[in-house]
Amino acid sequence: MCAAVARRDVTLTEPTHGKATENIMRTTSYTSPWLITPKPDNTARLRLFCIPYAGGGASMYRAWMHRLPGGVEVNAVQLPGREERFREEPMRELDDVVARLGAVLAENTDRPYAILGHSMGSLLAFETARRLRAGGCPAPELLVVSGRGAAQIPPPWSAVHHLPEDEFVQQVMRMHGTPAWVFENQQLREMVIRVLRADLSVVDTYRYHEEAPLSCPITAFTSPNDPLAPPEHVRAWAEQTAADFRYHEVDGGHFFLRDNAERFLSLLSSELTARLPA
Repeated sequence: MCAAVARRDVTLTEPTHGKATENIMRTTSYTSPWLITPKPDNTARLRLFCIPYAGGGASMYRAWMHRLPGGVEVNAVQLPGREERFREEPMRELDDVVARLGAVLAENTDRPYAILGHSMGSLLAFETARRLRAGGCPAPELLVVSGRGAAQIPPPWSAVHHLPEDEFVQQVMRMHGTPAWVFENQQLREMVIRVLRADLSVVDTYRYHEEAPLSCPITAFTSPNDPLAPPEHVRAWAEQTAADFRYHEVDGGHFFLRDNAERFLSLLSSELTARLPA
């Protein structure tokens, strides 16, 4: 049986500054250290769990609460080792991350939900959906995978997490577009490398194991000029669902969800609207 129960929220009210001197009070719910809900909505028809890319944190999804359809509650996953969890040791094995994340999401499946991930987050989203299925939880209304080839296809790059520091930094800048200034400050450099090494270990050591396709629909996104997620690799996610599969290309390179956010969020909004329960 699924371990899903009605979730318990810890709510913090924080001031945030908008245009000019406008001061808006934002209510943020922390259901656990793993899950941050920027705008809790007890009437939401769909919970969207958003998993970040390698090196990313939950804050990247905060603005989405204002840009997605009504009835969708954004829940951002915060992995150990970053932002307010920076004192924790980041996890290096995908199975360990999925075990913990799956347990957290299982407690939040008392309402229809969808899971979204970008790049590394796509692998975590996919394997978490499988874990929830194994635990008897309700299937998501939709799985959204973005900026990552299908799990069954080896990635088009060699492992980098084990490289010496200088070589590791060069590879990260080349592959992921991380700006050089991030590595110029020694304290910031150490923090970033610590998280990126762990996250890229999650990716580099992943081994796909064949299972039955998921029963939920899958929507996949990539950029036509992303060497890390070639379109033919991303379209292969179709093999992982027994339901509908939809595919979109968005200009903007590997981080199109950030650099072409307007187009991406427009397409995502349409996909989520189509899956909103009545």
